[in-house]
Amino acid sequence: MHDIKRIADVKPFQKPQDSIFSYYITRKISQVITYLFVRFWPAVTPNMVSVISFFLAVVACILLIFPGYWWRFAGAVLLQLSFAFDCSDGEVARITNLSSKFGAWLDSVFDRFKEIMMFGAMTAYWYTYQQTSVWVIVVGAGAIIGLLLVSYLREAKKSSWPTTRTSEIFISKNVYIGTVDVTIYLVSLAVVVNLEYVALWIFLLVSIPLVLKQLSSAYRLSQRG
Repeated sequence: MHDIKRIADVKPFQKPQDSIFSYYITRKISQVITYLFVRFWPAVTPNMVSVISFFLAVVACILLIFPGYWWRFAGAVLLQLSFAFDCSDGEVARITNLSSKFGAWLDSVFDRFKEIMMFGAMTAYWYTYQQTSVWVIVVGAGAIIGLLLVSYLREAKKSSWPTTRTSEIFISKNVYIGTVDVTIYLVSLAVVVNLEYVALWIFLLVSIPLVLKQLSSAYRLSQRG
């Protein structure tokens, strides 16, 4: 285990290339969380941090269903905290030399469950308190299926072509557009401005070209033999 004496000592153990919201915002929070973990809870493991992150996300999504605005606002804040813990688990793994394939798998599985819960909570809230229409359920279910399909196709492609990295949209040398952090930040923003239904539509529509992109990418890889 590496010796961490200051919060700044965590930074070398953060990812050199990261998604945009993580790079500019969340990593500043996660390094504090990581520092507190390794300094005051030396027995902590990356998987423990992942479980804490997931638990916070569950509580956050429950709050997103409440009719009162400030309950849902608290849920949005808690989602951000959950994401900070999600960033922290990798930092803890690198500092403690406890990185594992199971940990990476668990982190990915938790991300998918979080997406289902977030979209499900937004759909339930909007259908119950804003617009009792079957289209709300259709759009919400479509957004969930679309994002899960993108994730499945991406992971299936990695399995078939393990040496090929999934392409990212880089906006600078070290910053790219990532799906997980963009999803969480957009959900949080939608809750704060009370536009959950609009966010569900956005996720549904965006998932279509993303699915096509994964299919096209897999086809091109198959043609290379």
